[in-house]
Amino acid sequence: MVIIVHSAHSADSIRANIGMPDYSYYFVLKKFRSILESFATVLEIRNPLRDPDILYKHCLSQKEPCLFLSFTPPFKTVVGLQCPTISVFAWEFLTIPTDVWNDDERNDWRYVFRHHGQAITHSSFAVNAVRKEMGDGFPIWSIPAPAWDQYVKFYRKGKMSDLSETYPIEVEGTFIDLDGCEMPYLPAEQQKLFTKQRTFSKEASNQSNPLYLGGIVYTAVFNPSDRRKNWEDMVKGYIWAFRNSKDVTLLLKVVHHDFEETVEKLTKEIYKLTPFSCRLVILHGYLNDDAYAELVRATTYIVNTAYGEGQCLPLMEFMSAGKPAIAPAHSAMEDYIHEDNAFVVQSSLERASWPDDPSCALRTLNYRINWESLYRAFLNSHDVAVNHPELYSRMADCAVESLKSYCSRAVVEERLKRVFRHLGIAEEALCVPDPKKRQRAFRVPLAKIKLFQTLSRIRNLLNNTITGVPLKIRYLLKRRIRNAF
Repeated sequence: MVIIVHSAHSADSIRANIGMPDYSYYFVLKKFRSILESFATVLEIRNPLRDPDILYKHCLSQKEPCLFLSFTPPFKTVVGLQCPTISVFAWEFLTIPTDVWNDDERNDWRYVFRHHGQAITHSSFAVNAVRKEMGDGFPIWSIPAPAWDQYVKFYRKGKMSDLSETYPIEVEGTFIDLDGCEMPYLPAEQQKLFTKQRTFSKEASNQSNPLYLGGIVYTAVFNPSDRRKNWEDMVKGYIWAFRNSKDVTLLLKVVHHDFEETVEKLTKEIYKLTPFSCRLVILHGYLNDDAYAELVRATTYIVNTAYGEGQCLPLMEFMSAGKPAIAPAHSAMEDYIHEDNAFVVQSSLERASWPDDPSCALRTLNYRINWESLYRAFLNSHDVAVNHPELYSRMADCAVESLKSYCSRAVVEERLKRVFRHLGIAEEALCVPDPKKRQRAFRVPLAKIKLFQTLSRIRNLLNNTITGVPLKIRYLLKRRIRNAF
């Protein structure tokens, strides 16, 4: 079997586009790919309008099953291909878009689903949202990204992070260490100076800076430019709960390509809450595998306060490593967040708009966090970590077991195969491919795709060059060429 995959970003572009629209789809594709390659030939393409059908026609000539998995939102997924196509997407609102805007029928998701005939999403919540519009019989499957197996290796059964131990993390980027701020009010200029004095950057020191974490550590991983993440409530709840405590840290791992764009926004909210004794660390930059492992080990609780989640990979990863959560049990999180593995933050429905709707009309619903519930969750979690280690260990065990049944490789592989069987693909086609044999078999269509890519780059280069030539000179050149013939 051949599976063609695509996302808007690739390994070459993702670091420069972290935090941009749909960046997380690349990481989801990456996790799925490791499983798909165990029973199929996986070919990643860059041009979804052209490349899938080139490969599909070759597969037809070889009488081999072929399927295109587009890791993109439905309204950005190509329709009209000959190759059978499935949009693999995340969704966190109670209803799906059913209007057309910007003259693109794909903005009505029903149009895309009718063309494709099926879909894959990452939660039972999103399945229900789609079936409200498409009918109960519409073939859509909930398959989360396989996160458990990679992170359970960090789990130490029966133990919690030693609160007296210090964990050094080598940071390749920049971090701001706000270890308390005792002044009740900081004017704007003093805020900038205070931030600058506590900023540690590899660019400034020409070497990575160690970040030391100890005590009770709350970690949150999010894009500050995404308003759905609701990080403001998280910061307010944390500081208000621990404004007189010195043994706690909230680490904000920001996921964005431009740190300067987000740091002022983050610190502005933090300085509104002075004075406080607790510690906040804003971390931006790449963490290699060893550094990320140290961050997971140092973390006591993983925190989420979003209005809605399509699945939330960081939450799944840390919980797979045995870290209990502070999080609401709504949207995709309702599949794996419960009282046994998390301090559940209460929430309620509120009116909202679809993210890409230019009218911003309130035609759907998401979830508003109960701030007092979040505040209480911080206090209760601290009490458990300090005074009830046996309860913490039980919650950690439950986190690991819950995520194992939700997003382990075995669970995800079986669900994927169930989709392919539904599409009529024979069991014998789902076998481990011979890489060398596959490489030879697809030499011609892949060479054709590469040729098209080269021609496209040349055309773009020529267009950019021509665009840079003044209009008058272009006009004279065109006239000379016409006269020559």
